Amino acid sequence: MSRKDAVVLASRTLATFFAVWALGEVSYLPGSVHSFLRYAGQDPLSVSASLYYRHYYLIALSFLVTRIIGYSLMARWLYKGGPEIEELLLPSLEESAARDPSPPNSMQ
Repeated sequence: MSRKDAVVLASRTLATFFAVWALGEVSYLPGSVHSFLRYAGQDPLSVSASLYYRHYYLIALSFLVTRIIGYSLMARWLYKGGPEIEELLLPSLEESAARDPSPPNSMQ
């Protein structure tokens, strides 16, 4: 297996994981929307607990949507591949040697 084949296999595997995680997060979306809408329709001046739960579910829903978008974008980026993915997953020997100037056999 060549270096490029290994990188493509690894990046597509990671892309699949991110896509599955995004779909898993999508499964929580109806419950989060329902919970938010339950408190969003109430009068904000009626009960302070209602206001608290409205903000709580809004924040939870916002982070859920952010995770879904982030996982989807990561899956797309990893699936497309390219030289930046290749260097991220399997850096070349010259580049990794440039990052670590100490000789590999130095035991101090």
